[in-house]
Amino acid sequence: MDHKNNISKFDLFATVVVTVVGTGIFSLPSNLAEILGSEGWIMVWAIGVLVAFFVYIQCKVIKVNNFDRIDIILENNFGKFLGKIICLLIVIAGCFIISLELRTFTEVLRMYLLEKTPTELIMVLMILTGVVLIRGELEGVVMFNEIAFYLMFVPVIIVIPFVLNGADITNIFPVLTHKPMEYIKAINGEFFSFAGFFIIYMIHPFLKEKKQITKVALKSIIFITLFYSIIVMVSLAVFPEEYNKNLLWPTISMVSIVNIPGAFIEGWEGVAMIFWIFFYFTTFINVFYFNSEIIKNTFNLGTVKISSLIIMPIIYILAMYPDNITELFYIERSIMAYIYILVIGMMPLSLLFINFIKKGRKRDETN
Repeated sequence: MDHKNNISKFDLFATVVVTVVGTGIFSLPSNLAEILGSEGWIMVWAIGVLVAFFVYIQCKVIKVNNFDRIDIILENNFGKFLGKIICLLIVIAGCFIISLELRTFTEVLRMYLLEKTPTELIMVLMILTGVVLIRGELEGVVMFNEIAFYLMFVPVIIVIPFVLNGADITNIFPVLTHKPMEYIKAINGEFFSFAGFFIIYMIHPFLKEKKQITKVALKSIIFITLFYSIIVMVSLAVFPEEYNKNLLWPTISMVSIVNIPGAFIEGWEGVAMIFWIFFYFTTFINVFYFNSEIIKNTFNLGTVKISSLIIMPIIYILAMYPDNITELFYIERSIMAYIYILVIGMMPLSLLFINFIKKGRKRDETN
């Protein structure tokens, strides 16, 4: 299918936002409170600045390489063999993201709604639903992102004032009371919450206004950082620091205690689950499609319908690997952090360095 130059600036913005903001938003306040207590919201901005730097480098690499597809960029700079290997590493990182979030998503559904439903059945149904949606290719995925953006964030913005009813905003203080290594530990552990920003590689070749890519991408990171920091601050204001540490998913707990006078909704746990499904499914669909697109282009499979079927069992196996939630969180916050820094952080820096060397050689040859 021809996707040539039909993606708008808002399409890019919405795609980055809904991909990055996954189910991690529900555990982020607890994870940060465990390491930094009341200072978690400040660390969100520190991570946001670091991510913005990597996004800027990523967009610079894309521009220098004439907005080619990521597989072409990698093969042109690293050679065919090594380029294909790096493509596979990106796919593996993407599979880890959606697999671990799939397991988290499934465990929460079983805890709150589907206690007797087998974990395996929920996972298989979610994967099959994803396969059906991505068969519509990029246009279908982007259209889904546009709709999901409003369905995800407008209700949250409306609910926040009611959540803050009776909250103690002083709970977000004091600040800057921890050792430097504790801040570094928080950055390393929670970098996962921003990991989906590599989705820019999926959409950049098809932008209408390619020159605006850096501006739009950075705006999306600012929006995500602001949203994350608000959620963390609200969680700290509603629940004491120690209580936050002991909650698996503080964001769900916050929504569950909402009391709107005269509202026709009584069971707010159901509303929280609707949010949960949207926040998970957008990440799942976009990363699943991106992985399928890379596999299709790398091995000349012709269509994502074939490559998505190849990826399906990998997602399922990785999702079933953790024995419990504790092991799942350990993988997310320790092992995976290094993979993301290597693939998402070091790759664009390496590409920029190679392009700088090539440019210098061409200048010398001209002279």
